[in-house]
Amino acid sequence: MVDKETTEFSRGSFKEKILRQLEENAAKQAETKFPDPEDFERPSRSDSEEPERKIEPRKVDLEPFKLPVFDFPAADENEEEPFVENENLPEEGDSLRQNLDGVVSEEIQNQNIPPQFSRSESKVQDEKIEQEQFSEKKESEKMVKHQPSRRTNNPSKKTSSSKKNKNKNKNKKKKKVTAGKIIAVIVVLLVLVVGGTGWYGYNFVKSGIQPLDSKNATAKSINIPAGSSSKQIGEILQRQSIIKNGMVFQYYTKFKNYSEFKSGYYNLAPNMSLSTIASKLEEGGTEKPVAPTLGKILVPEGYTLTQIAKAVTVNSGSNEKNAKTPFSEADFMKTVQDPTFIAKMVKAYPKLFASLPTKDSGIKYQLEGYLFPATYDYTKSSTVESVIENMIQAANTQLTPYYDTIAQKNLTVNEVLSLAALVEKEANNDDDRRNVAGTFYNRMNAGMTLGSNLSILYAEGKLGEKTSLSEDANIDTNLDSPYNLYTNTGFGPGPVDSPSLSSIKAVLDPAQNDYFYFVADVTTGKVYFAKTLAEQNANVQKYVNDKISS
Repeated sequence: MVDKETTEFSRGSFKEKILRQLEENAAKQAETKFPDPEDFERPSRSDSEEPERKIEPRKVDLEPFKLPVFDFPAADENEEEPFVENENLPEEGDSLRQNLDGVVSEEIQNQNIPPQFSRSESKVQDEKIEQEQFSEKKESEKMVKHQPSRRTNNPSKKTSSSKKNKNKNKNKKKKKVTAGKIIAVIVVLLVLVVGGTGWYGYNFVKSGIQPLDSKNATAKSINIPAGSSSKQIGEILQRQSIIKNGMVFQYYTKFKNYSEFKSGYYNLAPNMSLSTIASKLEEGGTEKPVAPTLGKILVPEGYTLTQIAKAVTVNSGSNEKNAKTPFSEADFMKTVQDPTFIAKMVKAYPKLFASLPTKDSGIKYQLEGYLFPATYDYTKSSTVESVIENMIQAANTQLTPYYDTIAQKNLTVNEVLSLAALVEKEANNDDDRRNVAGTFYNRMNAGMTLGSNLSILYAEGKLGEKTSLSEDANIDTNLDSPYNLYTNTGFGPGPVDSPSLSSIKAVLDPAQNDYFYFVADVTTGKVYFAKTLAEQNANVQKYVNDKISS
């Protein structure tokens, strides 16, 4: 589009301008010699019709239109199409020039003045016209270059458009990649949170089930009120520092189907597991608080007094290795032989000690076999005397249901305990115990001695000690001792160890058999019975002598 400020020429103004120039030239010619018109040539039409002068200043209104945007392949983006001039632009240079020439000719004819031009004037005039046309052409070319051709797309706009599309695609890809990364991070975080929570929960429950302090066996007196739920009991136990977590206790007892917890006072320690505590709560507590236990003393079945004396020094209720009790072996042995203490016990448990052998009867220890094998708690107030009395009381409690049976069989408690002590060492199961007891009765009824090696080992102080097979087989059967049951008939002076209730029952209810002999395999402990001495000798050779020699 041509600039709006371009000067518009009217036919009247242009005519007046030419007339003024002619008048000035005529005045100059009067003073100077008018040059020969032939010296000057009027520029030909071909000279004036140069390509630069074809575009005349003219206002051109072009219809606005939107440039369509096309997506071109990336390979063609950098290719530029040659600029094509608008062929439809009107060429008005010639018509305007012809009009001017016509006007000038008409004016000259009217004045009858021949057209007189100097070379300099013509040159100046031509230069002015060329300068105006050149400036107009420059302006026109600028505007035309900025106008998009209807036939071609603007390369710069095409490139920018494709770049924009590329940028949009890149931005979309970046957004997709960023969104994907965010989702992946969120998923990983969720997995970590869920996994961490599960792991924490697992460790939390696992830790809650374990004892609060496996090394602390100090018990406390805990009161469980009537009607307490498992949740309330868990809170009480946690508050009293018995368990780690009350909530874990609640769900653990429900999962394990512990129910019907009873009220009362319980002595509970931090080293107890949840199952142990729950079991005690189902058994029931005491109406009044009992002194908490500091530890436990374990007395195995078949232990002698000297072995029990060592056992009372060991706290079997602690997980610590070699945990000790406040009691000593020497104090224990001194107390069990104290006549004053023995008299006190005889008075307290008359049925149990009704047949207790006297000191001058040849027994080694009066209270041997009267301390029942079991596990005993001790408290802060416990003494050696109270511990021993608890063992005697336990024996009395176990035998109370059998006192009448013992009397009906014309037996004494001392005889039953003496025979049961031998059965305890000779047999390994209830059937063997009853058969061994039956064999002993058969021998006594036949006027035979019991013939037990155990009593001789006890007399020698070796029972309960580690002895070799050779020592057990080659005992001195001629030993001068009331405990030598190879030479002395009957049950012996007294028990040689603390028998179990199973052995006591076997003595009171022996098996009815025809055996007079038995021998145990020195390697397996299995008992083989025989009716005759020949069978017994064969068994001894096979299960004792041959295995000792091998």
